[in-house]
Amino acid sequence: MMTTFRRGLPVLALLTGAACVDNPVLAPHDDHGEELDVALSFSEQHLATLTELEIEVEITGHDGASDTDFMAVAVEFKLEGEESWVARELELHGSHFSAEHTFYSSGEYEARVVAQRHGADHSETIFERDGHLEVERIHKEVGEFRIEMETFPGHLHEGVEAEVKFWILEASDGHGSSHSIGGLTADIHLSHVASSDSMSHRAEEHTTGVYEAHHVFAEHGETEVMIKFEDEHGAHHTAAFRVHVDDSH
Repeated sequence: MMTTFRRGLPVLALLTGAACVDNPVLAPHDDHGEELDVALSFSEQHLATLTELEIEVEITGHDGASDTDFMAVAVEFKLEGEESWVARELELHGSHFSAEHTFYSSGEYEARVVAQRHGADHSETIFERDGHLEVERIHKEVGEFRIEMETFPGHLHEGVEAEVKFWILEASDGHGSSHSIGGLTADIHLSHVASSDSMSHRAEEHTTGVYEAHHVFAEHGETEVMIKFEDEHGAHHTAAFRVHVDDSH
């Protein structure tokens, strides 16, 4: 299911913008007084970390025809509390611009679309999303538990030490938030998918229901991150996720 945002506004500069989720919003256009309708879409209804999704931007003119006369189009994100924007460059595919994208950190993001016309010497913001995009932690339901996982930093690089955290909660019954489950004995196991090199850490619990360990990701590529724990009845459970580690260059 695709979530879309839209907007159309009067012209202020070279371009103006729009985007997409459930409520459309329209966007501004160029210095000739022409209006642009810009739609920013995500292939997933709910955004979660470590989940590859497709971003799509479609730009149309006042006549409803697709406008692809841009040398560059990108979607930029800024996590709440961060100073800088992170850009995801899009490629032209037929009548729209798109790219695959993965969020590595959960939280609330600002989002905007920037574009550069052919012949222009710089990019302009053509859309700024009202409100925030909510990105939740990746999770799995394991028996009666909901297991969430995140690394800090979120975007991992080879040779860097990161904090690996798991949240163990009671699985939601759909009528409210789950409560954290503390006091469990847990181990965090990491295994590089290609080389099979592995290491285990005894998880520490500094906050109720949050089990963590520090780990140096020595190799780039895919690493499986797993938590193994024993519940209060003596039953054993596991939950595994995969994280991508970039090389150091």
